[in-house]
Amino acid sequence: MNPLSAIYYIKNNKGRATLIIFMLFFTTLMFLAGNFIASIDWYWEKNIEHNEKMAMVEATPADTDYVQFHQVVKELEDDPKLHVLGRTGLGFPGLEWTSTIGIGMGGSSMVFSSKEDMETAFKALGLTADLSNVKDYSMVVSKAFARNKGLRLGDTADATVDKALDTTYTIDALIEEDTFTVFYLYETKPEDYFRMYVYSDSMEGDALYSYLTNLIGDRQVKLISRMKTEVHNSLVPMHIILIAGGFLLSVILAVTVNSVVNGQYIKRTYEFGVYRALGLSKGTVFRKCASELLLMDMIAIVIGAAVHFLLTFLLNELLYIPKGQYLPYVSWLGLTCFLISNLTVMVPMLIAKGVRMGRADVTEF
Repeated sequence: MNPLSAIYYIKNNKGRATLIIFMLFFTTLMFLAGNFIASIDWYWEKNIEHNEKMAMVEATPADTDYVQFHQVVKELEDDPKLHVLGRTGLGFPGLEWTSTIGIGMGGSSMVFSSKEDMETAFKALGLTADLSNVKDYSMVVSKAFARNKGLRLGDTADATVDKALDTTYTIDALIEEDTFTVFYLYETKPEDYFRMYVYSDSMEGDALYSYLTNLIGDRQVKLISRMKTEVHNSLVPMHIILIAGGFLLSVILAVTVNSVVNGQYIKRTYEFGVYRALGLSKGTVFRKCASELLLMDMIAIVIGAAVHFLLTFLLNELLYIPKGQYLPYVSWLGLTCFLISNLTVMVPMLIAKGVRMGRADVTEF
């Protein structure tokens, strides 16, 4: 085996290599930490998806006689590209759920004025549920949401819809998909519609919202802002704090790992001095150091990935899913935190050890 190869060093220095691999393994912990924070995003994914497919417009206080609102509604209903579902102007709350990291969060809600409208909306949103028992004052939630709240079919929940309307709603159907939106059925006459859901068979997201914005124009009718933007604005600060905290922890880890590795490589100064005396260039010595450290880092990453995927699987199956929660296996936030941590540790170490060993001189011993 080539003595300059990274495998040669690891094979002949198992104890030292194991210690370095163990230290580098801790950089992968940031991947798991990032996934825990990103787990909050999971609860909003379906809610955002629904909001991208089905927008809502409402009358504003400035439109005192609702003339402009009804004018817009008429145009929406007459537009062959759009479908319109009416709802009451009363506000219905989303119920609070508990996230994977233990933080309570309040969700969104959708209200329908008839069973037929709810069935139409569920079909448009791609939701699966048996709505045969749904009636006035029914509430429909997903099975995951019900597990999270400890609710079952037939249970009741107080929904303070308005100060003048404090009503108990009954869970009469459960949705198969993991949405955390609460769906209400509150029968309302068309003359009491002050909000309208709008969706299209051919548009969603940017296209749908731009189309509605142009149709409404400057009239006193409000297009409710997109949930995607609101959720993003509320979660980004938390993500930034995590990344900043992860960077600080990575600096501490880098100092610790480098001190351990530095001690091991100081003992090998004579070895590298011999290589230099035999005519090996500084670049060759640098590549040997880099290949050793990178191979140990790759081993640590593979072990870390295996441990984290197994741990995530066990946590989901035994703890989180039974409680209507979920820890993602992979997330961009987890990957970002891991890369920051790993590069913070590895880059200084590669440069410092490679350059130092390249300057080793056997005549100094």
